Amino acid sequence: MIDLTDRLIQTPTLLKAPNGNARWHPGRRALQVLCGVLLVVLPLTNGLRLDVRRDEFYFAWHRMAAHDLYLLFWVAMLGVWGLVAVSFLYGRLWCGWVCPQTLASDFADSLRARLDRRFRVRKMAPPELGAGRAFFVSRSLWAAIILAMAYGTGLTLACYWLAPATVWRGATHPLADPAAAATVYGLAAVIAADMLWLRRKFCSHACPYGALMSLLADKNTLTVRYLDERDDECIHCRKCETDCPMGIDIKQGVGQFACIGCGECVDACNDVLGRQGKAGLIEYRYGTEPERVTRRLPLSRRLGLWDARRVAVVATWLACLGIALWSLLGSAPLSASVTNQGAITRDTHGVRDTYLLTLNNGTPDTHGYTVTVRGLPGVRVEPSAPISVIGRAGRTLPMTLIGPASLPPDTRYHVQLDIRAGRDARTLTTIFYAP
Repeated sequence: MIDLTDRLIQTPTLLKAPNGNARWHPGRRALQVLCGVLLVVLPLTNGLRLDVRRDEFYFAWHRMAAHDLYLLFWVAMLGVWGLVAVSFLYGRLWCGWVCPQTLASDFADSLRARLDRRFRVRKMAPPELGAGRAFFVSRSLWAAIILAMAYGTGLTLACYWLAPATVWRGATHPLADPAAAATVYGLAAVIAADMLWLRRKFCSHACPYGALMSLLADKNTLTVRYLDERDDECIHCRKCETDCPMGIDIKQGVGQFACIGCGECVDACNDVLGRQGKAGLIEYRYGTEPERVTRRLPLSRRLGLWDARRVAVVATWLACLGIALWSLLGSAPLSASVTNQGAITRDTHGVRDTYLLTLNNGTPDTHGYTVTVRGLPGVRVEPSAPISVIGRAGRTLPMTLIGPASLPPDTRYHVQLDIRAGRDARTLTTIFYAP
């Protein structure tokens, strides 16, 4: 069953509009919206997709063929080392600020709270006051919207493995493409189950990232910390607990497994004590030393680069980024070279010079390249038919330039070879000899 009976376990004031003194909440929401937009835009615009049917890989809006999948390794390394770097430097900020699971949970909880306010669902209201009907309507509408969102998200995620047209055909005509339909509806079912039942439970009980953080965290990792040295200033309002989406008490110690580093408790404490003219008792901090929160820290320390290990991790990530970009952008769509072979003949049919032509196709598609010559009237090229070169490959073949027999002996001419396939073109200059 959908958890319709949780009126006593409402996600509280976290879901209301952030208070005027909030510092982190608006930035976190903006980043979550940006990540959600990217999650949708990337596969739909061919920004990122591993197309399992076409044996193609799209990265950064560039298409690669099957024999380019070595780049997938570097993209995977880019993601892995990026996550490791974020974990080393900023702890659980990935969980609270970027993770799609948190985004889905925040959306589901926020929507539920808004609908409860709209239908005036009251906690612990007796049934004779009509609260049961309002509660049922609120939860039913909530479940319907979540199912629609899960369907849309399933469509989007399927586009990371299949072309959007294929996904849409499978979703609208399941019998025409059962595999695509199973992908869409299978993903939608998993997402619906997650948003209706799991949400925060996955973060606190099943997410492997929390276990990873327990291995990577050290004294220099950024954490949300309650300042025990100022414990006597706490007024025990418990707003930090009620605003926490994970339902933990940050005063119980730093590094709690369920803490996702969202900073809601930081804003809550700043709000309450700020009204009394005091600084909050909860803050983001590298380690335990009070001086680490000062704005006078060097830029490298403010960025989290506290030791050589962190610098090495960031350097490794930058190296993976450089290799991925070099692999992606380093090859030209078309490169070519021509070498004179020195075999020159003259007869009544004309003058023949032989060359060795090399063509390199830097695109993922097979192209037919046409070669034309200019710079000397009457000269033609053999072979005259387009030269086919498969994607991401090169081809070397003999080529002959044939000039008119009337050319004066012992002369040389600079000629240009125009090589073209669609919008890709290259011009080479060589010498034509007339013996």
